[in-house]
Amino acid sequence: MKRTYRFGASAAATVIAASILAPVSIAQQTAADAPGAERSFAADYFRTFNPVTAEDMVRRIPGFTLDDGEERRGFASASGNVLINGERPSSKAPISEQLSRISATEIERIDLYSGNAEGAAATGQTLFVDVRLKPRSSKPTNTFVLQASQLDPSDSVNPLAVLTSSFRAASVDWTLALQAQPSRRGRVEFDERITNAAGALLETSDEFLQGDYWEYRLSARGAFRPTARDAVSFNGQVTPSRNGRHTFSQAYDPLGALLRVEDSEVEGDSAFAYEVGGDWERRFSPTSSFKLIGLASQSTDGSDEQYRTFFIQGPTPDRTTLIDRGSEEGEYIGRAVWSFQPAPRHQLELGGELAFNYLDSELDVEVRTGGLVLDRTPPVANTRVEEQRGEIFIADTWRISDALRLESGLTVETSTISQSGDAIQERDFTFAKPRFNAVWSASASDEFRLLIERDVAQLDFSEFATSINNFDGITNLGNPNLEPERTWRAQAEWQRRFAGKGVFIATVFHDEVEAVQDQIPILTPTGNFDGPGNLGDGTRTGVRLSTTLPLDSLGLTGGELRINGSAQETEVTDPTTGLSRQFSDEPDWTYSIDYQQPVPSLNLRFGALYEDADDVPLFRFSELRNTGFLDPHIDLFVETTAIRPLIIRFTVSDILLPADRRERRFFAPDRTNPANLSTIETRDAYGAYGTRSYAIRVSGRF
Repeated sequence: MKRTYRFGASAAATVIAASILAPVSIAQQTAADAPGAERSFAADYFRTFNPVTAEDMVRRIPGFTLDDGEERRGFASASGNVLINGERPSSKAPISEQLSRISATEIERIDLYSGNAEGAAATGQTLFVDVRLKPRSSKPTNTFVLQASQLDPSDSVNPLAVLTSSFRAASVDWTLALQAQPSRRGRVEFDERITNAAGALLETSDEFLQGDYWEYRLSARGAFRPTARDAVSFNGQVTPSRNGRHTFSQAYDPLGALLRVEDSEVEGDSAFAYEVGGDWERRFSPTSSFKLIGLASQSTDGSDEQYRTFFIQGPTPDRTTLIDRGSEEGEYIGRAVWSFQPAPRHQLELGGELAFNYLDSELDVEVRTGGLVLDRTPPVANTRVEEQRGEIFIADTWRISDALRLESGLTVETSTISQSGDAIQERDFTFAKPRFNAVWSASASDEFRLLIERDVAQLDFSEFATSINNFDGITNLGNPNLEPERTWRAQAEWQRRFAGKGVFIATVFHDEVEAVQDQIPILTPTGNFDGPGNLGDGTRTGVRLSTTLPLDSLGLTGGELRINGSAQETEVTDPTTGLSRQFSDEPDWTYSIDYQQPVPSLNLRFGALYEDADDVPLFRFSELRNTGFLDPHIDLFVETTAIRPLIIRFTVSDILLPADRRERRFFAPDRTNPANLSTIETRDAYGAYGTRSYAIRVSGRF
């Protein structure tokens, strides 16, 4: 098993340099940096980065990484690490998407916080930002982004338009946004080889996948104050889309003779998603308030698929597989929070949440071969899953001194998950989730943070229903016995500021994971399948390093270098072999290097991004899969503001066109013994994530 940890020579050298340079230039920090280890960034700070939206600004904050939040249970737990005017927006749309709808001209400042200084809105965050908006005037603020991109090896041009408008009307602050992607056509080309266990070539094939996709997203947000003590906000979003694809492959024997031809068409149904939400806050006094939050979302999707296989050699008759699938899912949440200060240095939060989630999934599979029509619909293909969940919570934020802050809290949740249709079952769960978060500002330059909490992962209801990937010949059986993964998480961070804008952060973490969610073998009367399930207990231990280096001292005025890296080791017992192994779908290491340089005299800014990561494994009953890129990801850009008030940016992404290599090692009958290895399938993909692309983007305000 591979256990290689590396950040790259240049990354490691720069991180070490950051530690050496850390003690110098502390005097260049502003006075706002020291008290409480908080820092404010005025709008002028971001001027050299030519920001168009609030997202552009947040991504340039030294030492901060924008996080859209994880799939965790509860509204606040999945909120990410950004607030807007001290509040978490009543939406589950990614916070980065919400920030992209706010014009940079609306930002007054962005405040960086360590620990929880904003109550339940930032629960469990060791580092977060609060985007503070200017008071809205009646004059509209409008922004636009127009982009055209071309993907290798596709010859098509893909347009994208994003329009936003913020204005005040009838005492309501409005923000409207439209994102239009009328066409996105991408082509993926595959080179595949199949060998036996000894390495002898058995088969080669050439394949392509031509995708065709469109999407429109219209969103609106309003906020107003009906009285001096009341604040009301509401939001909505609708997203129609459609997705289709065509795949084609030809397989050859070792001598180059054609064996078979596979051709398929996937006609996606017209998908539709909507979300509406709102909140009302009543402030009883400067130290006491009550807030209600509501959210409802729903989406529908589906497709009609036809896969045809023509056998050129041998007596096997041609085969046509027809797949009809569809799904509808929804979520409804109500939340109430009471905040007050029982003492000058304490902020107490009490509240509760009720939620209802559901998924209706349908799947029918029919195979036509040799004049026969066979029903090949797998078990648990047509089912409905529902969850009713409730929680109560209490959280206390205690500022012991200007240098030491503590946040402690406890959430208790109970839920009932029921399933009907092909599988009938009902189960009850109760979880207690304590949390302890401490921040110590040891000096003007050094800060230490400690987080200990119990986290419960959000279940993906689609994993309760069977799914099929006919292109790869994979069936994942729906598992009605799936349980949410639980994690005891401990995390310690050291942050050092230097050279004014410089930040170095070192994080060590250890997770004790209960009911690790992974692939498990599922044995049924109709056959043996793989499917999502729980393995037992496991561990995750690692380190993350992050640094932001200003390059002015090297003569690169305004230049900035950002380096992020992580390395971890995971361990769990494999259900097939009984041996210890790493978690599926998690790389052991990853790192990135981001360099940006303004040239004010030429109205230019340019930069480069370098990213690399370890291969990602997947363990199935009779298959071991590894997926990764043969080359790193390298992006280049150049941007000009010479034509006022436009910002014109040209980008070349993944200039090396790194191949996405997937190796599948098949075992017969299973992986219990390495000697059971039967065949090895290696496939290089060009044009998937990692494809080279060229884009020109014009953005501005009007």
